[in-house]
This record gives sequence, structure tokens and C-alpha cells, in this order.
Amino acid sequence: MGPLLAQRLEIPFHDLDEIIVQNAQRSIPEIFHLEGEMGFRRREAESIRAMEQEQPAVIACGGGAILRADNRIAMQQSGTRIYLRVPLKILEARLRYKKDRPLLAPDSLADTLAGQLATRESWYQESEIQIDAGDGSPEQVARTIFASWKNQI
Repeated sequence: MGPLLAQRLEIPFHDLDEIIVQNAQRSIPEIFHLEGEMGFRRREAESIRAMEQEQPAVIACGGGAILRADNRIAMQQSGTRIYLRVPLKILEARLRYKKDRPLLAPDSLADTLAGQLATRESWYQESEIQIDAGDGSPEQVARTIFASWKNQI
């Protein structure tokens, strides 16, 4: 969906997790294993700071990027934040077989997702654009975001 939105806006797309992996030359599970969540979050914050210096772009952040106050401030000051609301059941189905999400254990996925959402929801709600993205195709969601963004400028 991010690349589709970037294409509509005619700007680059960057995935923060891919940038972290490229800079670390390790997978996300390896980073978590060697550096822990704190090490990953430090790398995440560094990448967000680096993105502030870039030309306008669509940047896909992981859902935990907002856990740090400095990340929230940087994202608010440098761009338009977009919250894609997805029902927990759909999130669970999408993430059930992902192997690159160290914080999501398959045996407690529903509880973990519910806990993460409870912790993060108020920060997600601060986003300038909020879209119900549960059952929409990536193309539909990108169109909806684009229309919302156009209405704000």
C-alpha cells in the first residue's frame, strides 16, 4: 500500500524496517537476538532522524516506532502521520505466519496484539489521517489516504 500511495504522490517510498536491516546488515530477528528490543528501537530512532533529512517521501514505520517520544515528535514535525486502523482479527490473520516479528509469538498472538494496541492506541489516534483499512485492498486504501491528504492541503 505504501508504494502505491508514493506512486500516486509521485514521491519515493521507504520502509523503515528495510532501512534498519540494510544499515545493520542483519535481519530484524538477528538484531533483536543480538541487541534486544532496546537496540532495535535505537536503530529505529536513528533511521527516523535520517529520514527527516530526506526529500518528501512515504515512509512505512513499524507500529512500535511511536513508543519513543522523540520518534513521535520527529514524525509530527516532519510529515503527515497516517494511522491505518485494522481490526484485531484481521491483524492476527495477517501476522499469524510472519517469522520476522520477534515480539509476536504465534501461541499468544491475539493477546500480544491486543496488549500492543491498548498501549499504543492513544498515540495512533494523534495521527492527522486515520483510515479504516481492515478489508480494503491496498489500492483502495491508497486511494482513500490520497483523498484524505488532498482534503487537508
